[in-house]
Order: sequence, then C-alpha cells, then structure tokens
Amino acid sequence: MKDWLIGLFIKAIENLSSEQDRLDLLAWLALAREKLADDSLSQVDRFKQLYQLMDFKKSIASVFSSVGDAVENYKTADLPWAVKVTIPVTLAAALVVGGQSVGIAGFGSAIGMPVLLLIFIGVAGITAILEAFLSHDSADSYIGVIMALIAQDEVLRCANHALKTAMQAEPVAPKKQVLSKDAEALKVELLAMNPYDFERHIMAFFQDKGMLAWVTKQSNDAGVDGFARHTDGLVVVQCKRNAEDNPVGRPVVQQFKGVVEENSAYLGYIVTTSSFTQGAIESAALNERLRLVNMVELLVWHSV
Repeated sequence: MKDWLIGLFIKAIENLSSEQDRLDLLAWLALAREKLADDSLSQVDRFKQLYQLMDFKKSIASVFSSVGDAVENYKTADLPWAVKVTIPVTLAAALVVGGQSVGIAGFGSAIGMPVLLLIFIGVAGITAILEAFLSHDSADSYIGVIMALIAQDEVLRCANHALKTAMQAEPVAPKKQVLSKDAEALKVELLAMNPYDFERHIMAFFQDKGMLAWVTKQSNDAGVDGFARHTDGLVVVQCKRNAEDNPVGRPVVQQFKGVVEENSAYLGYIVTTSSFTQGAIESAALNERLRLVNMVELLVWHSV
C-alpha cells in the first residue's frame, strides 16, 4: 500500500508542468521529511507540525489533490484485492493519531488528507519520492532543490553573506563509497580516499539521518565543506582527510568555531581521519554546538 501511495506521489509530481514547481515541491518534501524524522515528536506533534508546514501553493495543492482523488477512488485502482480491502481500514485508523482524534471527517478532507498520507508513508516513503527525482536525474535537479530550499527556509536565509554564497556554490549530492567492513582495511581505504570523495562520503551519513545534505565546490572562503538542514537548524561540516600522524590543531577548530557562532548554526562537525591535539579539544569544549569526530569515532559511524 505504501508503494502504491509513493507511486501516486511520483506520478503527480512528474505531471507538474513547471520545473520550478517540481523543485519547490521536492524542497518542501525535504522539510516535511525532517519533521517525520524527529524522534522527539509524538505522532500528534508530527501531525501539527506538518500541518503548520503545509503550503497550499498551486503546485503543492495540485499534487495532493491528485493523490487524494486516487485514494478516494481506490476501488477502481489496479491493485490486488487484498490491498483494496486494507486501504479503508488502514486510512480510517490513520484518522486517529496517537490515540487522539485529529478531527478529520474522512478520506477526502482537503486539509487533513495530505498530512495523514505523509505520516503514513513516513521518512522512508518521502526519501523514495525524493530519490526518484534526484538519484538519476541531472545534477541540475539537485542544485535546483537546494536553491529552492535556501529560498524557502528562514534558517538558511539567515546565514551571513559568505556562508550563504558558499551554500549555493555548485552544490553536489552526497555519495557514500562502498568500503570494507574490516576495521583495519576500512581505515586504509578512508586514508587513501580522494578528499572530495571523502567529503561526499561523510555528508551521506547526514543524508541517511533524513536530512537534506550537500557538498559545495572543492574550495570556498567560508571554510565549510558540507551542509545539512536539520529540523532544529543548519548543520555545517568541515572534513579533514589527514594522515594519521597529522592531527587537527587548535587554529582550525577556532576558525571553524567562529563560523558556527557567527551563523547561529545548530551544530558544527569537524571530521578527520587523524586525531585532534589537546589544544583543539580544549577549544572545542568551549562551544557545546561543536562536535569533533576522529578516526576512532569515524570507524564507529561505519559500524552502526
């Protein structure tokens, strides 16, 4: 049933006549995915936050109207009989979220139906929709979604000029590399990885957490290699693919700490294949939003 609904969304988005409308909607879905991925929210709170996020632009309204019509007409859909029997039962149960009525009269509610459908397909469902358009399309599509997200989202718009320029500088999708599961072999592969591939690989971990993440062009003045949009704000990441005997020192941490503080970033990560000097660790401890990830912790990331 989830696959059916995901397919309905994909088809409806494909039918949008404007490429910009499509990009705007995909950016909106990325924000909705963040709400669903927030484990601190109850189902009722998720419903409320998704409802508040709901933007009834013509493009978004048309997609949900199309999907809603198909759900209402499920009896004529090309579906197995068992699924058709399940649909009314499942969606009727969805009208009560976390034991509390959400006040929706039925399937066809123009207000509640879009939110309930998103809650039903969940993070994995929205991810599948996004990947349908971003995984095999041209890089322009991913760039377009990032630009649309920056334009829509207050958190990203509030970054200073230098960081906002860096955010928009040739964004590229994260890409996780296929690596060994053996810890020693993995360490060798990480140390040998091309620095830019390393950045894309690291940002894929943030993408796996349900965030829209991206890597910027190979050099920028802001000192940030990757960005991710967390439900609580902007995450900035600096990657240091250093040799094991080349620890990251205090100056690097102090400079990056300034970026985090000046832009009110939610979190800042420095990820390295080496380690951190004692001075770097002491400097980072002065800002609770800064995270240092050394090779030992990075190997743990790969084992989870």
